[in-house]
Amino acid sequence: MINSAESEPESLIETPEERRERFLLEFEKPFKCEKCNERFKKKKYLREHKAEIHSY
Repeated sequence: MINSAESEPESLIETPEERRERFLLEFEKPFKCEKCNERFKKKKYLREHKAEIHSY
């Protein structure tokens, strides 16, 4: 019998260091662009990014 944790690839398991890094990133830059996944500190910066990079 195979344990489900053993069958998962190691890349899906998050270490405490990776979890802390992801938390800090999401905390410091909570606004994420849906199209390119870039993150921003302020909503204003996200709006400017969308207007400059993703507008047609």
